[in-house]
Amino acid sequence: MKKSAELKQERALKIKAQQDLTALATTETRALNTEEATAFRAVQIEIDDLTGQIEIAETAERNQRSLEGSQPTGFVPEGQQRQAEKPVFSLHRAIRSQMVNGDMKLEGPELEMHQRASKRGLALGIAVSGFAIETRATSQTVTGNSGADGGNLVATDLQSPIDFLRPEPLMKKLGAVYQSGLTGNLRYPKNAGGIVASWEGETDEVDSTANAYGYVDSIPKRLAVTVPISLQNLMQSSIDLEAYTAKEINAAIENAIDAAAVNGSGTGQPFGVLNVSGTNSVATGTDGSAPTWANIVDMETGIFVQNASAAKMSYIVNPQTRGKLKKTKHEAGDLGYIMDKSGEINGYPSVTSNHVPANLTKGTGTALSAAAFGDWTQLLINQWGYMDFSVDEFSRKKEGFVEITVNVFLDVLVKQPKAFSVIKGLITA
Repeated sequence: MKKSAELKQERALKIKAQQDLTALATTETRALNTEEATAFRAVQIEIDDLTGQIEIAETAERNQRSLEGSQPTGFVPEGQQRQAEKPVFSLHRAIRSQMVNGDMKLEGPELEMHQRASKRGLALGIAVSGFAIETRATSQTVTGNSGADGGNLVATDLQSPIDFLRPEPLMKKLGAVYQSGLTGNLRYPKNAGGIVASWEGETDEVDSTANAYGYVDSIPKRLAVTVPISLQNLMQSSIDLEAYTAKEINAAIENAIDAAAVNGSGTGQPFGVLNVSGTNSVATGTDGSAPTWANIVDMETGIFVQNASAAKMSYIVNPQTRGKLKKTKHEAGDLGYIMDKSGEINGYPSVTSNHVPANLTKGTGTALSAAAFGDWTQLLINQWGYMDFSVDEFSRKKEGFVEITVNVFLDVLVKQPKAFSVIKGLITA
């Protein structure tokens, strides 16, 4: 009898074949024709049969493990130790399973992860090109799931690599809301208001009023990253090297999410807070102007006027603006600076990031900065389906590298632009 891992591999191939059968109909947004439907049902019969075989095989394997565990201690040869630990997901094992000349195949925790993620891909109508792993709200961390998403870099014989200097992750710190495990496009009905109560005389007729409703959509957008991994790194598969691989991939993805959330252009990527329409705009001079205390008050006032204030609101500035605010007093003769020693601006916390541009132009002004203030819980980070890993072992084989390309499907949505104030054209030099 075949092992459950082999049967699961066969079932995964059948599921992939079934996805291929539906791909054209999904692209053309139509139902399956008679031939496609017949083929689909035939493959489903095979999948159901394999599922039954897997259940039998897993039951037999569990019984075997139980029998082995019940043997007396003396039955185990001296010097041997039983391995009772449950296998955990290994990113490097999954990568090696995709290499043409490798001696490994997708099985165990890696296969189970792939199958779960593939089901989500099928619901989205997206075929998996390599192997897939699930995304969750915690998938950007590197310590969860017993190391499946990465782990702490613990030095063994190899010293920890020196990290690339990236902007500090922002959105989680600011309070943006993450939603994961999504399948279809999202539509958010939006109430623009309209119901009004009015004072009337005892027998006067009151005018009818009604809310005006619109909507905003959130649709998955592909975010891709290619990571070169040395063959030596991949084949050694030490815990710290594997953790570093996962950490670098996650850091690149989280960095791209933050950049889009702050300054996304809306072209091939989501609109960020600085560019989405409907925010409260605070003006600067014709050619830009230095930040003032009045600018800060105007940014806060705009949000309160729109009834969009919240208990937790924060500023986001770039390093240039941060430095300028810490050197600029409220007004002439005032001992206080716009940004105090704790980093607060008029009692509100601030974060600093190079994702906020410092290369804007206005009139004849150049190298100008932007800043934003608002309720960051009004910003959604939506995650669909899975992370799709494709392995290319040939393009850089002479250098001893394997390239891992990761595709994830995400969107950034500003639910209420009025909850944010934006200023552009700040002179910070």
